[in-house]
Amino acid sequence: MKNKPIIIIGAGISGLTLALALLKNNINVLIFEKEKEIEQRGAGINISPNGTSILYNLGLEKKINSFACKPINIELRNFNNGFLLAKQNLNNSCEKKFKYPFFQTQRKDLINILFDEINKINSEIIFFDYELKGYEEKNNFVSVTFNNDKKVDGSIIIGCDGINSKVRKILNPDASSEFSNIIAWRGVVKMSDLSKPITELSPTIWMGNQKHFVHYPVKKGNLLNFIGTVRKDEWHDKSWHQFGNKEELKSDFGNANSIIKEIIENTNKPNKWGLFDIKFIKNWASEKALIIGDAAHPMSPSYGQGANCAMEDAIILSRIILSKNNFEGNLSYFQKNREGRVKKLQKSSSRNLKVFHIKNPLLKFIIHSGLYVLNKIIPIILMQSSWIYKFNAFNIKIK
Repeated sequence: MKNKPIIIIGAGISGLTLALALLKNNINVLIFEKEKEIEQRGAGINISPNGTSILYNLGLEKKINSFACKPINIELRNFNNGFLLAKQNLNNSCEKKFKYPFFQTQRKDLINILFDEINKINSEIIFFDYELKGYEEKNNFVSVTFNNDKKVDGSIIIGCDGINSKVRKILNPDASSEFSNIIAWRGVVKMSDLSKPITELSPTIWMGNQKHFVHYPVKKGNLLNFIGTVRKDEWHDKSWHQFGNKEELKSDFGNANSIIKEIIENTNKPNKWGLFDIKFIKNWASEKALIIGDAAHPMSPSYGQGANCAMEDAIILSRIILSKNNFEGNLSYFQKNREGRVKKLQKSSSRNLKVFHIKNPLLKFIIHSGLYVLNKIIPIILMQSSWIYKFNAFNIKIK
């Protein structure tokens, strides 16, 4: 039983981080990914100090610094008139207060450095074009089958397979997805195609009426990444992700704000996601199966903690596996250690979205005025995030 590998389903951020942490401790793993190659979507992500501490401790400090951006400041602005509501120093404050910097980068770049680091250790453990069909928990192992009719036995199976997780569906057959009435637009623009007023802007969150728009540089400032969320009544596609068109994106965001209009005009291939809530995810674990990351706890992108939370999951799980001789029967420790923090992150992300999308004019005036006044007195943005950023997955006590 001990010679059987840990089977990881999904070669995204959580799966690759988990695999790397285990491999560095001589734990045998196999990774199975349904796509035919490593993911190359260009969506941007924030890596806050709680995520950076993980990358640094995994030996990736030099690599992440070689391509990611370290923003000096972050700004909150009114979507319609551009009024500056709050401005916060970011990296000097983060490194001083939390010991690690704040990065902004493309998701595919983070995935690539994790993938490359795994290949340095063992280039024969990641299998592409393997879509999970099902698994069966035996007395001493788990038997996993794939749609290509291949079958693999392992000690346990870890579902790192995202929002549409098949492992989650087996663990929680009553779980159902529900459209949240929010869609998210994402895209990247060449910085050289944009005017100086945009290229000189700090990373900015534009707070609007049932919408918000965020942009920041990636690729050492050569590209501008954006994400915009907007309320919609329906999502007409079975897939949660699809290609959008510029005219639709413009109608959602580009009519009232010249900065955002210019960004959209220079966008070639915008993508859009339907944001779904997954109800009734009660069981993260059985005796030999477990889900982590978005498979276990999807959250709104409005706090930028999806990738960081996925990496936290991976490190906490790796520590539990390393500390338990019979980890096959102790996977429930993971949920006990993560559920409280994750629920708080989910609630904070949802609250941010509500604040960014305020429709009521009076309430908007009160909140925007409060942000403006508080920003003159205290570092409000960093203070409300302190409990998130100070978390160190390598040092936190395992219950």
